[in-house]
Amino acid sequence: MKTSSSYYLPWIRSFTFLLLLSTTLSAGAQDNRCFLIGGGSAETFFVSENATVGSVIGVLRIAGDPSADGDITMRLEASNETVVSIDTHTKNLTLIKALDKEGLTGPAQVMTRITCERRGPNAEPSLTIPVNIRVTDANDNSPIFRNSTYFINISESTMVGSVVLQGIQALDADQPGPYSTVQYSILPGPYSDVLALTSSLEGTLVLKKAVDYETLKHFKIAIRAQDQGQPPLYTDAVVSIEVNDSDDQNPLFGQSRYWAHLPQPARKGTGLEIRPEPMRAVDQDAGINASIRYAWNAGGAEYQDFFLDPLNGSVSLNRSLEDNELVQPVILVVKAHQVDNLDRYALTTLTVSRSWSFSPQLQYLQRRYSVQVLENVPVDTTILAMAINKPIDQSIRFVMESHNGTEQAFSVDKTGEIKLERNLDYETQMTHQFVVWVTDGLTNDTATVEVTVLDVNDWDPRFELAEYEFIVKESALPVGSVIGRVQVDDGDAADRVTLQLKGPESRAFNVHDNGDVVFSDPSSLNSTVIHLMVVARDSGIPPRQASVPLKINLPVDFLMMNGSGITLSTADGSGLLLIILGILLGILSLIISGLAVYLCQYKRKKTQPSPLTVVQPQPKVSVSGLYSGDTSTPITATLRRIPINPLARPSCRRVVPIQSPTLAPVQNSPPPPPMPPPTPPPRQQTASTSPHKISSGGSGNNNEESPMSQQQQHHQHHRTFLSSSQSTVWPTDASLPRRVKKLSWEDEFNVFF
Repeated sequence: MKTSSSYYLPWIRSFTFLLLLSTTLSAGAQDNRCFLIGGGSAETFFVSENATVGSVIGVLRIAGDPSADGDITMRLEASNETVVSIDTHTKNLTLIKALDKEGLTGPAQVMTRITCERRGPNAEPSLTIPVNIRVTDANDNSPIFRNSTYFINISESTMVGSVVLQGIQALDADQPGPYSTVQYSILPGPYSDVLALTSSLEGTLVLKKAVDYETLKHFKIAIRAQDQGQPPLYTDAVVSIEVNDSDDQNPLFGQSRYWAHLPQPARKGTGLEIRPEPMRAVDQDAGINASIRYAWNAGGAEYQDFFLDPLNGSVSLNRSLEDNELVQPVILVVKAHQVDNLDRYALTTLTVSRSWSFSPQLQYLQRRYSVQVLENVPVDTTILAMAINKPIDQSIRFVMESHNGTEQAFSVDKTGEIKLERNLDYETQMTHQFVVWVTDGLTNDTATVEVTVLDVNDWDPRFELAEYEFIVKESALPVGSVIGRVQVDDGDAADRVTLQLKGPESRAFNVHDNGDVVFSDPSSLNSTVIHLMVVARDSGIPPRQASVPLKINLPVDFLMMNGSGITLSTADGSGLLLIILGILLGILSLIISGLAVYLCQYKRKKTQPSPLTVVQPQPKVSVSGLYSGDTSTPITATLRRIPINPLARPSCRRVVPIQSPTLAPVQNSPPPPPMPPPTPPPRQQTASTSPHKISSGGSGNNNEESPMSQQQQHHQHHRTFLSSSQSTVWPTDASLPRRVKKLSWEDEFNVFF
């Protein structure tokens, strides 16, 4: 029994060890607790900055069960900046502090760590998992204007379309993107049509509608700045506009006409009592309120008797008048003008008479009236007051005589004032003349009125075409030649139009007032396409001008013919540049072609072998010999290119027997009949020791074999030089000819190559 236990004990121990090892390995392979599901070493969550406190922002992807009966335990690393917490026995992360992408009211990014521990008796050490919480932007900030109120001063003379305010800006604290992109707009209101924005993305205001200081001195508009969020956030700002007065109004008298009686006695320096009130004029531009000066508007003899104070408009006698003087009333025209602008003025009349002067018959104080009126005077303006010798009452009637349709342009009221009924036009009719009747029911009288229309420069010069282009075909254009004409007219008949050329190359041309464009100086030209500007200016007051572009096309060779330098450019000299490039390419092609022909001929001379006729004896040789047949028969040999023996020395010589200076051409005709061989010359003693000893191939008899044809000799000679497997055998019974030709190294080179 004891023996049996001892026998099984080792087996039991081995089985137990294997069972424990298997259990340990199995447990270690399956224990994934505290690792992230799907792999990775850190957790990342994206949370909007508007997430509410207490909301779950994410679930941890940690393997294991954190419940009360689970197999893992998790805890969050404590920190003063902790903004999240882990719900008890769950994997949920809960927000406990507000977030802010801009970092103003909360953190913009959170980094924390989660510690995970495995439960169990043999649990491994805990694992730490980094958690990154990234805050995403939300539309939680409204645009804010740099200024809550903007102030603008605009002159009433500001042109429509002018920029009146720049720099309106609202900033959005959100991150760059649609939440921080600001758009501007003008809110509807009473004066929202006066200003406009140049762009919805730019805070620049322009004047959209003309303003008048006399009717609108101050107004406000509201501007809204709005982002692109959904829903959008916005802020409003107020723009306060002050309208400044400009000098756009003429002075104005308090009355359209004044009366005065001569004092009794009429002594020098005595002032006149003007009725119905003192003669005064004021500037209608209340914001400017310019100073006014008074003066007589004419220089007749009647004006010499009176003195007009230029500062206050009072009138006094310039000399003493007798009782027989100034029996009839006189009408004096008074002009009031601004000190700072003489073009701003007003006119009125002052009627001076004696208080006792009275005529029982109704009559005009003047038989003829003459007045000058600007053509831009508005309708219903009083241009003349006609005076009579009786007080005007209900019995007095004024009637305008119909003549040439002038009643349509003027009218007369019951007080004798002539008023304008329609707009005048200097270009249509420069003078108007008509007759005005006056009657009291018993008597009547007439007076002639002549109205002279003064021209106002109300037309700009107008060109016939919007753009002119002249094409010059002559290469040699003489100075003073007319190359074209521009047509310009002015609606103001009295204006004279002058023309002027402007541009970098305007000195090369001149323009006459009749529109002719003439050629003047070629030295300043550097292009064949000229761009100029024709400026037309009239003689009106103030002068007006207009301009039109002018393009002049000159021939390509114009500058060469006229001795000017040429500047090539892509805009004006592209044609000339192409021509010059074409010429250069043609010359280059000719050079290349000539060079190619030269190289081909030179190569042909180098490579083409020259036919050389060698007349030599024809001894009998073996198949590998150089000579055969009769030596007296000329053999035609064509030298072919044979590779140079790399072991040959440059001092080698080629021995060629020469019998005749005549070179026989190679022919394909049958060879001539063989001739009996001559007796070979006696051998020399040095022939056996010469390195060029000729071997007979073992026969030693030159007359035993028949002579070979020239063609056969040629082929055999060629095979002898090209054969690499057989050694060259020289005839032994042959001797060197007495005349040999020593070839130079260059000749050998040409022969072999």
